Amino acid sequence: MTKYIEYKGFKIKERFVKHYEKIVDDIDLFLDWSLRPLKKAIRVNTLKLKDDIGNLNKENPFPKLISAKEILKSLEEEGWEIEPIPFYKYGFWVRHESESIGNTWQFQMGYIYSQEAASMIPPLALDLEENLLILDMAAAPGSKTTQIAMHTQNNSYIIANDISLDRISALAENVQRTGSLVTITMQDGRNFKKYKNTFDRILLDAPCSGVGALRKSYKTLQMWNPNMIERLSKLQRQLIQAAFEALKPNGILVYSTCTLEPLENEFVVNWLLERYENAKIEPIRIENLKSSEPILEWENYKFFDDIKYTLRIYPWDNDTEGFYIAKIRKLE
Repeated sequence: MTKYIEYKGFKIKERFVKHYEKIVDDIDLFLDWSLRPLKKAIRVNTLKLKDDIGNLNKENPFPKLISAKEILKSLEEEGWEIEPIPFYKYGFWVRHESESIGNTWQFQMGYIYSQEAASMIPPLALDLEENLLILDMAAAPGSKTTQIAMHTQNNSYIIANDISLDRISALAENVQRTGSLVTITMQDGRNFKKYKNTFDRILLDAPCSGVGALRKSYKTLQMWNPNMIERLSKLQRQLIQAAFEALKPNGILVYSTCTLEPLENEFVVNWLLERYENAKIEPIRIENLKSSEPILEWENYKFFDDIKYTLRIYPWDNDTEGFYIAKIRKLE
């Protein structure tokens, strides 16, 4: 019989609490932040806007009739309260919204995109530039895909793949609305293993247990169990191996999850390092982004020292979801 404890009005599995006492230094801090409401966030889309925030705009087929700052001003004039996200110049927290983001004309025109702040981080680790062949292996619903398209200004060839037909529909809708030039495929990501040495950049935002996203979905906490973690870890290892096989020499693979489970994060990346001598972890440097120490040992299993270069982001680090991100280069 499953035992529960009460915490601030929530029923939490006792086994979950004991498990995370081994992962975090302060279990009360972890539970408190994991159950706080998640701040909404938006990203301005410079595929359709003049970029007066950064310098992404170069040549682009879409007419730029309005600027990013003008769109933000229009939201404020309609009663919105927005605040810059410190680690990403195109991201903004929504302190107050006068209506649902999806109902605004700014969203429907593709000028803004509703995206959780931590999910804006993985594309930044890809070292994006133009004229690349890029694979987003588990892409739906397209938040990171469309962000990648924006940062390459539609001047790279992007394949956005997902295994779910329902999720593909959402991906296609978001790609179309944002003006992203993307080829969509639907297959098991593990199939990309046969496309050896093909892609310059690969993003694997892997299916995961979602513990880092508890602030968005309390249901995730009820579904948590060790057997599920082990099944997901096996799938993640198969996916990261397929991704690395499909990566060109000197290419970059970014592995990310919205979970805080060592078995789905550091263990998966360490497993890849054990099998491929030409896999090298590179540091991720993003100005004003706070992160915590990765797990370097789990269940008496010591990981490679280079795991220290991966990012473990707890909700209290930046007031976001929890996230894990690793940047892996395939040596020549």
